[in-house]
Amino acid sequence: MHARTFGRLGTVLAGVAVSAMALSGTASAVAKTIDVPGDFVASLSDTRVNGHYEVIGTGLRIYTDGNADTDSTGRNTDKVAEYVATSTPLANVGEPSLNYTKNTGTIAPGFQLVIDFGEDSTPDGILIGEPGVYGNDWWLNNAAEGFVKAGAPSHAGGFGSDNHGTLAQWRSAFPTATVTAFGFALGSGVKGDYLLNSIAFAGDTYTFTAPVVLTSKDECKKGGWAASTSPVFKNQGDCVSSFATAK
Repeated sequence: MHARTFGRLGTVLAGVAVSAMALSGTASAVAKTIDVPGDFVASLSDTRVNGHYEVIGTGLRIYTDGNADTDSTGRNTDKVAEYVATSTPLANVGEPSLNYTKNTGTIAPGFQLVIDFGEDSTPDGILIGEPGVYGNDWWLNNAAEGFVKAGAPSHAGGFGSDNHGTLAQWRSAFPTATVTAFGFALGSGVKGDYLLNSIAFAGDTYTFTAPVVLTSKDECKKGGWAASTSPVFKNQGDCVSSFATAK
């Protein structure tokens, strides 16, 4: 898999292939939206030069160029990876999944959970799910903290790493662990083009939205001010005034 540095871990985020997984409680899922890019955590972003994303309808197209270029640190630049902050007990996340449509590609985008295992508000490792390869087993990134590796449910080989287990087993091993971010990754070193239709996490279903930005005071008229999401205006006068102030 492919590496990036994250916080004090030196965490390796992997490009993982995750197909849709069954969710418990789907019928009661709450519909939420991810504002792109406003809700992405900039410090976790690993979208590189040859990786791209764009909102299409309520989905997010993610794609790479497949140029096989490397940056100054030797990393392949074909990667799209973004993360959304959360503070959710691992016990409550259910079976997270990505709902996607393939345009082109052989290795699908994947789901990743950044987790504080040590109850100190600092991530200690990442659980990576690849159901197309390992079923419902989630493996731990190799740069995770030693105590997390030692406490892994299984150390048998033949998985993404020697430290792995189902989410149920991870919850049992670390009952107080907290997910601090969830996200998706395509790559690195992968050429693909996928549409993320939605993300399922902790019983909620997330779709995507792009900010609506007005470009002139005329667009404030006829209710246009209410459509703006960046910024949000109180009324038409507030909208018109913002352009006057900006001059």
